[in-house]
Amino acid sequence: MRLVISLVLIFLCLTYSIAKKNKDEDFSEFDDFDHDEFDVETPTVTGATPLPSKTQVNKPEKNDNEEPVQTESSNTRNDEVTIDDDDDESMFDDEEFEASDTFASSSSSTPDLKIAEVPANLTGNRWEAYQCEAVMLIALLAYLINFLIGRTKNARLATIVYRSQRDLLDRNFSLVGDDGQTTNTQTDDQIKDMHKESDHLYILWCSGRASIESMLIELRLIKRQCAFNSVAAIIKSINDTIVYTIDFNKDDMETFVFCLAKKRSAAKLHRDMNDLSQFCVERKSADKKGLSSNYQILSEIGEASSAIIDSTKVADFIDKFPDALEYIYVSDQYTGMKSQNGEQQSSSPPPTTSGSAAQQQDALNASERSVRRVLIVAFNITAQNGRSLQVTSETIGSDYLRLVLHLIEFVSAFRFKSKELKNKAIKNRQRIEEQFLKSVNLQRQEQAQIRREDKRRAEKEKVMQSDDAELQRKWEEKEHKREMKRRTPKMKQMKMSFLTGTHRFLDPKCNEVLDLFYECIEKKSRAIGACDGLLAQLYRCKKEDLETHRKINKSESEQKRRDQAIARDPIIQKKLEILKRLQDKQKGESTSS
Repeated sequence: MRLVISLVLIFLCLTYSIAKKNKDEDFSEFDDFDHDEFDVETPTVTGATPLPSKTQVNKPEKNDNEEPVQTESSNTRNDEVTIDDDDDESMFDDEEFEASDTFASSSSSTPDLKIAEVPANLTGNRWEAYQCEAVMLIALLAYLINFLIGRTKNARLATIVYRSQRDLLDRNFSLVGDDGQTTNTQTDDQIKDMHKESDHLYILWCSGRASIESMLIELRLIKRQCAFNSVAAIIKSINDTIVYTIDFNKDDMETFVFCLAKKRSAAKLHRDMNDLSQFCVERKSADKKGLSSNYQILSEIGEASSAIIDSTKVADFIDKFPDALEYIYVSDQYTGMKSQNGEQQSSSPPPTTSGSAAQQQDALNASERSVRRVLIVAFNITAQNGRSLQVTSETIGSDYLRLVLHLIEFVSAFRFKSKELKNKAIKNRQRIEEQFLKSVNLQRQEQAQIRREDKRRAEKEKVMQSDDAELQRKWEEKEHKREMKRRTPKMKQMKMSFLTGTHRFLDPKCNEVLDLFYECIEKKSRAIGACDGLLAQLYRCKKEDLETHRKINKSESEQKRRDQAIARDPIIQKKLEILKRLQDKQKGESTSS
């Protein structure tokens, strides 16, 4: 921490010294450029007039000097000089200089340029001109410092938690710190810290204990590396939590659902969790159980909740740490949280797949629910009322983890005393299973309907794209028939496979009903619904007659199979002959007496 502060101070001092050194150098170049510009423009405007006058004055002096030097042999040279003079005359034309004079007079008559004064805060290198940049820089530095401090604090807290309960974990689990899926071959001595999932989440896997599959320890810390989340945690009173999730074997846990939680957590769990919302109807206060009024109980069966609270150390722990326990969650039907987009998934059409893929999807939908048998215990490391719980080995290692181990032993050994409670729990699970199968069946029907619609749509596009009018006409007729068939009301029909006097029932009463039905048909054949009552009675008689025939056929088939078995086995035949002789002998003795 001191190193970070010193580096920040050095950086600020260096920035200030560089800014002070270059204070007058940023705009000095532009100031020199402005002065040079005005110095150059002044001689160019005023010096245009003396240039031709100077040449005109020097011209006659040059001609006077050349007059005594002329000779007869230098005619050609004189001619050349004469040509040069002509060039000079053409170069320095009077009209040209007159124009320059007019230009000079016009330029002198123009007003002087006025330069606007630039504000001082823009011409100088001052800090007042960079207030927004300075604020942003300070904010970024503060965010960086908070990130480093928060991440370091979370890492230190995770290390303290791990070291405080490592000895107790080693005594109760054969493997600590490995979930069996990593390729790292570290030993228990080499694992010196919890596995870091993120800067605010640390996990630790433990396994190798009787009656459970594994235990996952999650350290869910406040996002101290983010300044905004830190402020939100203070406003919403969010705490650091440590969560123990234990998975039981299939036969090592009784069938019940139970939850003891604080009021806010109980409402959230009852709203979001599938098993609690299905098996636990209402939330009850924990006052009747001798606990604090801040806790609520969600229980499927009252005996389970009473046994957990009375027979375990939950009450003593809550009395010792009133703000430490967040919730205890026991369930043999744990399926996680409710899906937020379940309705959208059922209503949205799936992508078109082949028949085999659709059948595989239906098979997956019809499979049994994947449930887990879990015990979840959550503790607060910091109390909600502002009091800080000391993060030492005495609180976490001795109390938190010992309570979890005690709950593991109790849940694995707990069984219902009466069969009625067991049957009640089984019926509840059968009811939930039926609801699940109905929902799966509904999803399958929706998927089948979607596939039929896609198939019909593809067939329609194929027919409409073809140029065969006859094919289109046949397809329209077929669609019309299908639509008319769908719109026609469905009527129950009963086909009579017998004529008058040809079929009789075994029950004489049914035969009387049959005769009355025939008479009703002959007399009121044109009246619709006149013989519906007799038809319903006749339908019931037919069902009873079929059931009677089925029983007779079953008994006859059993007798036939028995006779065939006796005929195939000679030993049974001999035994039956001996039995028959004994029966005849007994009859003879009884008649003689």
